[in-house]
Amino acid sequence: MTKTIYVKTTGSCNLNCQHCFTGGRNGDRTQFDPQQYGDWIEDYMSKHPRGTQYHLEFHGGEPFLVPLAKLTELADRFFEREGVSMCANSNLTFKITDEILAFIQKYFYGHIGTSWDHWIRWSNQKQFDLWRSNLSMLREHGVCIYLKVSVSRELLNMTADWFIDQIESFGVSEVSLERLTCDGNAKENMDIFPDNEAQDNWYLELYKRYKQRKPNVKIRTLDILEEKLKYNVVAVDTNCRNCEQNLVTMNSNGTLGGCPNVASARKHSRLEEGAAAFLSSEDRVSEIAKELTWGDGCLNCDVFDLCGGDCHRLPWQNGRCGGLKNTLRYLSGRSTQSNLIIKV
Repeated sequence: MTKTIYVKTTGSCNLNCQHCFTGGRNGDRTQFDPQQYGDWIEDYMSKHPRGTQYHLEFHGGEPFLVPLAKLTELADRFFEREGVSMCANSNLTFKITDEILAFIQKYFYGHIGTSWDHWIRWSNQKQFDLWRSNLSMLREHGVCIYLKVSVSRELLNMTADWFIDQIESFGVSEVSLERLTCDGNAKENMDIFPDNEAQDNWYLELYKRYKQRKPNVKIRTLDILEEKLKYNVVAVDTNCRNCEQNLVTMNSNGTLGGCPNVASARKHSRLEEGAAAFLSSEDRVSEIAKELTWGDGCLNCDVFDLCGGDCHRLPWQNGRCGGLKNTLRYLSGRSTQSNLIIKV
């Protein structure tokens, strides 16, 4: 069992992405208190069985906007502790100092996450060039880069081959695809949201080309989907249907939430109330109940046994969820297209 703790060092950022769920430059500029964060995390860990694994994900806003001394104070507290891993997700669109590089190499064992959302992230070519230059510099120093990509309407206009060419050119280790939720800046930019059916078909075409081309970079989202179907565990820990049960988001202003996309607006408790108050929060229990409840649209779906229900935060469109129905039909051999990869 792994519990992920999103450590928001601040709610603000140096970018102002159209899809940002924390509000970009307009996010909360409060900086986190590493002592208070550490005490609460210790308390939270004490409430779980021995052997539970924990992952601390430094997040934001942009986590490295906060003085590195604060990040180091918290990281030192859990560094090399058994059952605890740490990493960060950064926009990498700023000058990476030798001190930041050393921090990444020591505390994250030379791993870092970043995002590439070409049309909805950067305001100008200069920002994108800086990001790409930083990728090259980090790779030269042996840093392993994990890339996240939000699937927007503009991305769907690009072919699967174009997408694979792009991610290969970045030299990253693996890529995860993420779908947009109606939070933060995204609520003011609804035109970036893709059509659900078109999104599903794009995933399907990407999967086919991914298997045919066998690129040097892993598309982890597709690999996981395939693995879950192969081993008949697709309904376990998939499609973001158990976030509230396994995630904590620590907002820099001292409030606590579950799903990081909505945590800045939907708060379960506060740090000073302790971990027990968070775990038993009525709002958290209500969110968990939503994750464990499916409507007729899910229960009557022909691939519900494979999907297990998609994230309840993703928008439906004309009775159509944001799930990958056509992709699941193809992978399971339930579509009219021939498929020799998986039979469930």
